[in-house]
Amino acid sequence: MGTLIKYNNFFAFSNKSQKYFNTSFIDGINIVHGKNTSGKSTFIQALLYTFGINDEKRKLAELLDEDVIFRLDFTMLNHNETKVSIVRDDEIVSIKIDKNPPVKFIGIGSNNSREHIKLKVFLSNLFGFTLHLEYDNEYKPASIEAMFLPYYIAQDVGWVYRHKSFRGLDFVRNFKNDFFDYYLGIINNYDRLEKSRLDKEKKDLEAESRLLHKIDTNNIQIKLAKLKDEVFTARTMEYIDPYKENKSKLIELEKEYISICNKVTLLEESRKVLRRVKRSLNNDIIAKDKCPTCLHDLSHSIEDTYSYLQNINDTEKQIEQLTKNISDLKDSQGKLNSIITEINDKKKIVENDYYELLEYNVNNINLDSWLKNKVNIKLSSELNMKLGEITSKIYNIDAELAKFKTDKAVNEERKILNYTFKSKFEKYIKELKVKPFEDERFYLLYEIPAFPRQGVELLKTLLAYNFSFVEIIKKTDYVHVLPFSLDAIFEGDFEDDSKNEILEFIKKHSSISHQIIITIADSKNNANSAEKYNKEHFNNMANLICIGNNTHQRSLLEKYNGDFECYINETMDILN
Repeated sequence: MGTLIKYNNFFAFSNKSQKYFNTSFIDGINIVHGKNTSGKSTFIQALLYTFGINDEKRKLAELLDEDVIFRLDFTMLNHNETKVSIVRDDEIVSIKIDKNPPVKFIGIGSNNSREHIKLKVFLSNLFGFTLHLEYDNEYKPASIEAMFLPYYIAQDVGWVYRHKSFRGLDFVRNFKNDFFDYYLGIINNYDRLEKSRLDKEKKDLEAESRLLHKIDTNNIQIKLAKLKDEVFTARTMEYIDPYKENKSKLIELEKEYISICNKVTLLEESRKVLRRVKRSLNNDIIAKDKCPTCLHDLSHSIEDTYSYLQNINDTEKQIEQLTKNISDLKDSQGKLNSIITEINDKKKIVENDYYELLEYNVNNINLDSWLKNKVNIKLSSELNMKLGEITSKIYNIDAELAKFKTDKAVNEERKILNYTFKSKFEKYIKELKVKPFEDERFYLLYEIPAFPRQGVELLKTLLAYNFSFVEIIKKTDYVHVLPFSLDAIFEGDFEDDSKNEILEFIKKHSSISHQIIITIADSKNNANSAEKYNKEHFNNMANLICIGNNTHQRSLLEKYNGDFECYINETMDILN
């Protein structure tokens, strides 16, 4: 057994209508009693609503119209004792743990809201609740309802179907097995999440492997390509080596030709520039002795004249050198012509070899069909490589999966627990004097269909079932334990003998360490009242919680008398 939760006090207050409700709980049995429709079920639903269970909101509509604030004080027992207060005001839940500042969640009215999800995670961590369920093909932390489900039997459907006290959980995929496996300690949730991920990855890889293998084995073109490939390979090798040699030589010749042509062009362009420079120098005024306009003598400084003559001289020398270089290159024109001839010859050789290869045919295989075969061969090679990678990944996943329980091992554990449950369930059925089932599957936890019972027989059967389930899961070392709430244990028209049998059964299987909260209809006119039941069956040790003074309907709240001002202020401090 993991964390044990014990309720200490429940308080509700409406400032709008100046009404309140206050009660405390004891260890052991707590009996909530009052007239029909007085508010007994409302009381249980309000407890659940305080924790953020919105499934109860629709049932509390009339009460919530009065703007009621709810507060529950409880104690958590694990390695130590922790005091917790949880307050809910419509969309707001605030939780105070010991003397720590309150943790507030604003906007929890929708189960899909970010704040409600944060509240769910917070409560799960607080109680050590790690169940994950499959939502939208992904395992996520279970809802708050799943946290309370083993410990709550609702009046409307709880006495008709097992584990149906909350709506919506039926639509969760694999809920039954995941729910039972967690509470019975068969599979750790985090292991299951990782195993689920690995199983999915392995299935995807196996599906991909089957597809690729089918393509590789069933594609006739790939098969024929493998057979035809070697026939043409030798001829292509004969072509490729000379082709590479001729093509390399051709490239070298073309590079050499281009290099020589570029040099000649560069030198010719340089000479053109130098000639323009020379003409410019000849037209320079420093080159003349007389003015071209007035014919007067011109005088120049020695420095200007020297610089001018030096430029003339340099330009002449450069033109002379360029002319000589160009002349030398043009003398090599024969070499250029030879290169051109050799280039043309190599092109013809490469071209002739290529067309010869195109026309080559061996067993109806030519170059075109062989290249197509090569594509298929490449595809086959890629397929085989991919299949090898997939096989390696599957091998690694299998090694990881070997660390987890196999489906066979899980089924064996389920089988053992089926019969462990059967033993206790059969015993409790007998104690409640219910006719035993002839079909064994009605005793096997994982296999039980709807019980073929009605009336008091069905209620007793479900009472025995739920007590059996709670007793078994309490042995799981990590499972939290909440107060066991049974709403309307006399649901239906029961004779006194059946009521006595039910009360004696509850007394026998109750303990001081686990709170039980039961509700029964009561009235001041009843011959058998809650007080009488307490005296005759519980030795006056049960805690009686009266709703509506056993006379009023819809009377969970009563007129506020001003006795709880300090408590209300403390509650508001937690909320604000």
